[in-house]
Amino acid sequence: MCKQLIITHPGSAHFDEMTAISLILACNQDTVFSIERREPTQEEIMDKKVWVVDTGGSYDPARLNFDHHQDLDCPASFILVAQYLGLSDMLSTLSWWRFKDHVDRFGPVRSSKMFNAGDEMVNINPVENWFKDFFSRDPQGLAPQLRSYGLYIIDIARRLKDQIDFWKTCERVSIAGVSAMVGNTEDTTGLEEFRRMEDNPPEIVLSLTREGQGWRLFRYEGAPVDFTRISNSPDIAFAHKSGFLAKTVKRLDLKDLIPLVSKAVIRP
Repeated sequence: MCKQLIITHPGSAHFDEMTAISLILACNQDTVFSIERREPTQEEIMDKKVWVVDTGGSYDPARLNFDHHQDLDCPASFILVAQYLGLSDMLSTLSWWRFKDHVDRFGPVRSSKMFNAGDEMVNINPVENWFKDFFSRDPQGLAPQLRSYGLYIIDIARRLKDQIDFWKTCERVSIAGVSAMVGNTEDTTGLEEFRRMEDNPPEIVLSLTREGQGWRLFRYEGAPVDFTRISNSPDIAFAHKSGFLAKTVKRLDLKDLIPLVSKAVIRP
């Protein structure tokens, strides 16, 4: 089994280097890593077999150097490592990916304002803080958990990207002038991420209920749609009182479903 060294900075631990190292461990499961929190020597920075993460003043993937502090325009180290490992396209679908990069480079206050994430205090994560404290005290002891975390976010991102790619193939229709999308799936994972990528995202999504017997009718905030308007229809099993969601009794043909949904559209 191969053995390699990972060096990251001493002092306070951060989400950045911890996530970067997690990805390294996850993608090299046949390698035994030693993780050390200290400044690297010049020889280690030049050594192509030593990973130097978030320290050292050098971004040189060929030498496994992944620091970004020398250039404010350079993404955080976990982004650099993901690019090197060929994961960035997939992992960038994660909703927190850009936010965490921005926090590491520009701080939580500025980032919270930019991403409309609320007050800085809202974004305090006690589990993350515990994890970082553990990592600062015993990086080697945390290695199994770091590898598990890396595998977890890669798996989540892979499934998320698959779902986003699925939504891109779904049929788009207009229902009484309101844009809608039809997805033949019970899994609504990736809808929010997909909509954020779209210039003209659908206002209504018609997918299958988790029970698989009927349709799930969902409208997004701001759409002129109120599903309580069709709550008395014999085809409707449930309509939320706030009007954003309804479910049909059975899986109607689209030729019957679309006229039903059109009755929930609020016309000017």
